Amino acid sequence: MGRNGKEKKGKKGGGVPNRELYERMSFLYQSAQMLSDTTKDGLLPLARFYTKEMRQVARKSVLRLSPHVKRGLCKVCNTPKQPGISCRVRVKGSGRAKRVITTCTYCGDQTRLMANAQTLFVDQSEHTTQH
Repeated sequence: MGRNGKEKKGKKGGGVPNRELYERMSFLYQSAQMLSDTTKDGLLPLARFYTKEMRQVARKSVLRLSPHVKRGLCKVCNTPKQPGISCRVRVKGSGRAKRVITTCTYCGDQTRLMANAQTLFVDQSEHTTQH
């Protein structure tokens, strides 16, 4: 029995499940971004290792990465994309068919995304779930 004659029910609900895993992935992502900002080439392999490790943590624990995070990483060489440093960004097309083409400077992989004025599906407030 707890205080005032009421039993404790345990932890209160409403917490984030797998909080430790999300914190670890956040730390790995932020560390990789910071290491890729530096001009020393010796730290880039460590940044790649951190992003690879972050993806493995997400895959093993069946957690989804945010689209913003996924778009900020090269899928081939795991390099954090930084315009002007580790990738080249171009806008091609005209009118409704505009595309943003991001080219990794280390492996040459290209990512093509639509450049329309609409927001991402994830960012739209009417599509988020409320608990």
